[in-house]
Amino acid sequence: MFITFEGPNGVGKTTVIKAVSDKLSNLGFDVLLTREPTKSNLGDFLRSSEESYGGACLACIAAADRYFHIEREIQPALSEGKLVISDRYVESSLVLQRLDSCTLEFVWSLHSQIPIPDLSIILVAKPAILSQRMVLRGKKLSRFERSGTRQKELRFYREAGKFLSQKGFNVFVLKNESDTVEKLASRIVQKIQGLHQQKKGGVS
Repeated sequence: MFITFEGPNGVGKTTVIKAVSDKLSNLGFDVLLTREPTKSNLGDFLRSSEESYGGACLACIAAADRYFHIEREIQPALSEGKLVISDRYVESSLVLQRLDSCTLEFVWSLHSQIPIPDLSIILVAKPAILSQRMVLRGKKLSRFERSGTRQKELRFYREAGKFLSQKGFNVFVLKNESDTVEKLASRIVQKIQGLHQQKKGGVS
């Protein structure tokens, strides 16, 4: 199975992903945790390019790193029967590149050949909560974080979710505000278990 996690910075993805992965491993799933940008020369170039490149140019670099990720990590792991969890996927491009003046249609045209995940989870939270968490983490803000507002980023994530649903993605939007990580992770794991049973039973 292929599961992706998305959401704006400060939404708590890393913490939730760790909890979900631990629960799935305890249930006997062979889990591979991976992320974008990749830990490759291409991924490193993408991370270092954010301040120097923009628009369509940066969108193409991000898409190239994503296809590399699919070819070198995701597809081989799926072929081995692993449950792959990716921290970020195409939603990031549909949000960040839109913040960078690309159209949603252009960004999607770069990704029309990517595999569709079994479940695309988008975590959201109120703008004030996101801003507070970003302050607490104490990291330098990225160009996108400096130039965009949390409200606009959240709106773009919701629009990306609706757009991908129309493309056949199984999108699951969850609020990460007041619930404990344990409760949120349990809800996600229950969803994944249900999908796994469907696949085993051959139910579409």
